[in-house]
Amino acid sequence: MKSVKQSAPRATLLAKLRSAAIDKLELLAEGLGFLFAVSGATVAAVLGKVVVGVVLGVLALGFLFRLKGRKKKAVEVKGLAQSPGTAARLLTAVVSACEVAALVEATNLPVRFDQAAFHMGHWYLVLLAFFAAYFLQLPLFAGLLGKVRARSAA
Repeated sequence: MKSVKQSAPRATLLAKLRSAAIDKLELLAEGLGFLFAVSGATVAAVLGKVVVGVVLGVLALGFLFRLKGRKKKAVEVKGLAQSPGTAARLLTAVVSACEVAALVEATNLPVRFDQAAFHMGHWYLVLLAFFAAYFLQLPLFAGLLGKVRARSAA
């Protein structure tokens, strides 16, 4: 009879230990679930921005390599390279001015005297962006208008 009485306290002790271990595992699982739920949005946002940055960087790099890889075909007239026409220069200036204006408005760069945080140095940035856009796009527009003229002449 003693053995029956001793097995009963052991069984209750094992049941208590088992339920305590299960409770602690459940608490641990709930804590880990909470951490994953809280940090999931942050991790997704950071990884999403990294992936978008990498994809855009690769696209920009591919675009630049494509432009750099093309051979420049200069049309020579009497030993001199033909300069871009007036229409190409005018179109490039208008497009560059529109791009820079959109960039200034999109970034809220204070370029007017009545705007808060106005500084004359901001105009240097605007002029730098305009000239960079103009000189980078001039060969493109000259080539496009040259192809259009060649097609219309044919």
